[in-house]
Amino acid sequence: MKHIRRNAHAPALFGLAAALALAAACSGGGGDDSSTLGLDTSTATVREVTSTVAATGTIEPIRVIDVKSQASGEVTEVAVELGDQVERGALLVRINPRDVRNAFEQAEADLEVAQARATIAERQLGRMAALRDSAAVTEEEYEGALLENANAQATLIKARTSLALARERLNDVAVAAPITGTVVEKSVEEGQIITSAQEVSGGTILLRMADLNEVQVRTLVDETDIGAIKAGLPATIQVEAYPDREFAGTVLQIEPQAVVEQNVTLFAILTRIQNEEGLLKPGMNSDVEILIGRRPGVLAVDNSALKTPEEAQQLVETLGMDESLLEQSVQAPEAADAPPGDTALAPTEDAGLPTPAEMRSMSQEERRELFAGLTAEQRQQLMQRGRAAADAEERANRQDPGRPRPAFVFTYTEHGTLTLRPVLIGLSSWEHTEVVAGLAEGDSVVHVPLAIVQQAEFLERIRQWTALPGTG
Repeated sequence: MKHIRRNAHAPALFGLAAALALAAACSGGGGDDSSTLGLDTSTATVREVTSTVAATGTIEPIRVIDVKSQASGEVTEVAVELGDQVERGALLVRINPRDVRNAFEQAEADLEVAQARATIAERQLGRMAALRDSAAVTEEEYEGALLENANAQATLIKARTSLALARERLNDVAVAAPITGTVVEKSVEEGQIITSAQEVSGGTILLRMADLNEVQVRTLVDETDIGAIKAGLPATIQVEAYPDREFAGTVLQIEPQAVVEQNVTLFAILTRIQNEEGLLKPGMNSDVEILIGRRPGVLAVDNSALKTPEEAQQLVETLGMDESLLEQSVQAPEAADAPPGDTALAPTEDAGLPTPAEMRSMSQEERRELFAGLTAEQRQQLMQRGRAAADAEERANRQDPGRPRPAFVFTYTEHGTLTLRPVLIGLSSWEHTEVVAGLAEGDSVVHVPLAIVQQAEFLERIRQWTALPGTG
């Protein structure tokens, strides 16, 4: 059995390690307050583990329509207020019809003149044709009458078209709702003079409408989480107006263009929400949790009890424990049937150099001895391979948050001493992490804080400083 032992490289902390062992022995390895140093324990239990990506955003309408008028003039009536729900075709704004009515009456008069002119020109052409046959008029006079009749007919057609357009503009003074939706912005009041949408300026925006039966939330998510997010994933949304209620949504898309804020690369995620009750309003602040994984009925432990291989190595060295504990490993039950990993991301192995896994299991002293015997080229190659392996594993974990990966937990032996146990972990939530292998239901784990390492480094700096000449 491997117990805590003295580490020649950490003499200042042997007392702390011994105190941990003594507290564990006195407790018999059980109880939630098993140590006088405040080391908590927890039990591996079967539960559901859900992994989410959390972000904040703002409720916004999916489509906003600017309502303008084809007529210009004075606003005589605004039939809706901000927030009103209106049906398609309902009256929104009425414009003073004086100008368009005058234009319509002028178009009617122009049409009467054009009709009279066309009639006269047609009769004159008939007379000219008869006189031409008797040689009473010249060919040039006949052609002039022919041209006058053609111009009169063209003017008649133009007058008819102008009258039809003027008649349509009579209806433009009553602006109707283009869609069924909600008035989200109102820009005009009675008495205001507006310009039409046909003018060079583009016209005055009377109001804005949106269909709020379905809304969306735009959130910015760190690029490290983007690999696990896909369109169609479910999401839950909470707003401050309804703190006890959750709204269901679905990820619509990830916008392709990144946004950089304070040197952090973010991507916008659009999440659609059904809003038939109309409770969600544009501009509401919202908290969004996108579900990227769920494991019902799996063995799990508290996150604070788990240590990465790097963290475990720091704690083992700090506490003066047997470093061979770090060489332990455990395989997942389905490892034999598991598909091969992404070999395209895995770095190639070179003979004579340790693998990244072997490097992680080495103590600091062993690493120093290894690097002392390598050439500069081999050191650079080893560092590059380590970074490549770390990047490959990080990318794989981002794309599959439930991917089994190695970790360690501290436990008590049957003699009440602290030891290290390897585990394989999977999906993680904010509080718990799935244990794929290495623990059984009911096993007790010890929460050893990583802050012990920071305290040790601080004490070591003080010790080195006080050992300098002239500081005693």
